[in-house]
Amino acid sequence: ANAAAAGFGRGSRGGGSAGRVVACRASPPLTRSLSSAAAGSSRVQGRRSWGGEGRRPGCFRWREGADTKSTRCLTPEASAYAPSQQAQESAGGSSPAGRGATHPRGVAAGAEEEADQRRARAAAGGVGASGNDSGVKRPQHIAVIMDGNYRWALERGERGEAGHEAGIGALRKLIECAVDFGVRAVTVYAFSADNWKRGEGERHFIFNLFETCLQTEIGNLLQNDVCIRFIGKRGELSPSLQQLMAQAERATRGNEAVHLTVAINYSAREDIAAAAQALAREVQAGKLGPEEVTEGRLEQRLSTQVIPEAFRQPDLLLRTSGEERLSDFLLWELAYTELCFTRVKWPDFNEETFLEAMEVYASRDRRFG
Repeated sequence: ANAAAAGFGRGSRGGGSAGRVVACRASPPLTRSLSSAAAGSSRVQGRRSWGGEGRRPGCFRWREGADTKSTRCLTPEASAYAPSQQAQESAGGSSPAGRGATHPRGVAAGAEEEADQRRARAAAGGVGASGNDSGVKRPQHIAVIMDGNYRWALERGERGEAGHEAGIGALRKLIECAVDFGVRAVTVYAFSADNWKRGEGERHFIFNLFETCLQTEIGNLLQNDVCIRFIGKRGELSPSLQQLMAQAERATRGNEAVHLTVAINYSAREDIAAAAQALAREVQAGKLGPEEVTEGRLEQRLSTQVIPEAFRQPDLLLRTSGEERLSDFLLWELAYTELCFTRVKWPDFNEETFLEAMEVYASRDRRFG
């Protein structure tokens, strides 16, 4: 869990993301296409990019600050993308790859080549997003444990807080990808109840980062039709942060493209216990009989009731940085969720990481049993 969840619009910091997805790789070749998963979404058509600059449907741009460094398209017309730039890259021109440097988001040349191969496989499949004629499987709800900020910073000889700051851009990229792919809900683990064990200085930095970003990013949320909600124990947070959280919820209440749920001071075990206590009080008051305490009634009292019922249960859980555990996150809701773990640390999360996860999900045969 980390502080990235409050920062939806700042530029990300550079860094290597040579880590690979582990424990969730698809069996190549994946013949079903992700190419029109973005282009097929009605929410994408005419949408402006997160930074306010127009972009073609199905295209993603890596940025450092306000500068657009590269564009990659997932649509079948990707072959028409900037042929002069492709030739320049092949000749070792001015593009980042041509200079022999890492990708703008830090992906090494080998990883970039593999990513291009994935796009080629996707385009060759000629199949689009769920909801159109193609029928590719696409998750409606993605849950993310944003892990690895602190280690990312220490590996670079920086203070741990720099990792939290760098993770802001990763969340921005996640939401941008979700909007373009028609993912309806994203739930992120920003600060767990266990994170109170961290040092006072780090906690202070994280909460200040939350407050700063909640004040600056409402415009981006509104522009991109993102509805934000928070789950977790608010009463233990500062009054100023609670006020900003409530303001953000009110301002984005009517938005529908993506339902972003941010877990702050959250514990799934505590959430389930609180729901059970609420039912126990109703039984004690004679409003319910013991036999009327059902799974459905307990679920109705969980904090995740703020997520629309149609896509309340996550279809896919992604955890970064190589750890393979749930860490008290959405324990009830993840009962039948597909799990994906990657060694990529959260600040290095980018479109390539997202695409790998989408490809993995499309390859899974969900049996719910």
